[in-house]
Amino acid sequence: MMDPRMGPVLIPGVPDEDLPGRLIVLEGTDGVGRTTQMRLLRNWLESSGLAVYDTGLTRGRLAGSHIQRAKEGHTMGRRTQALYYATDFADRLEREIIPAMRSGYVVLTDRYIYSLMARGIVRGMDRQWMRELYEFAPRPDLVCYLKISIGKLLPRVLASGGFDYWESGMDYRHEESMYDSFVKHQGALLKQFDVMAGEYDFTVVDAEQSIRDVFDDLQEHVEEVVGEMIEVQHASELIAPMLEQPIAETDERQSLSETLRDLLSSLLEDS
Repeated sequence: MMDPRMGPVLIPGVPDEDLPGRLIVLEGTDGVGRTTQMRLLRNWLESSGLAVYDTGLTRGRLAGSHIQRAKEGHTMGRRTQALYYATDFADRLEREIIPAMRSGYVVLTDRYIYSLMARGIVRGMDRQWMRELYEFAPRPDLVCYLKISIGKLLPRVLASGGFDYWESGMDYRHEESMYDSFVKHQGALLKQFDVMAGEYDFTVVDAEQSIRDVFDDLQEHVEEVVGEMIEVQHASELIAPMLEQPIAETDERQSLSETLRDLLSSLLEDS
């Protein structure tokens, strides 16, 4: 049976190759604090000398605007919704994520296929059909799942503007109030995330902590993935000035290879 975490390449532009960049995903429901943590992670990574590209759901040029218009009219059926989101994801993967990783960027994405699968499943879509729909997606280097309980989520959502039609599941639930619909819809989503956390090897982060504590946890996990890239970047910065110096053709000057060897030896001793 195919490993559910990594499927075959099925669309043009998605290479079956090792890419020099890294793909890091923040997963979790709306209101959990993903946007804030994405901004903090990007600032930290860029301050470490790494090139960062960030993306998220419905930002693709091909289908993103159509999804927004359909949501505004409350007109999307569950299968149409699933296929729209899959189209948007495939477009962003081919046009943004893969090119950035090929260029050595750290790609931060605000949600990935797991949110899309969970949304479809709670709306009654077949779990296996959803998995097969996204089996072309490359496996991320790290998936951090910001986990929160309904009790802690509710005050955050209310403080940020209240309930949203789609995030409350009003398109398929028939509750007496949007509050009831939100609680049941989000509860179902959180159950799906808990299942996927084990199935797809998520790194679970307690999102009920303070913003600083959540970031500290994320930083520790992300550093394990990008640490080698930071070291390479630092070494390149040290070596670059030496490459600009002319090498004298005399026995009194060290060769470039000897200079680099001595530098690397000193770096190893310092570590």
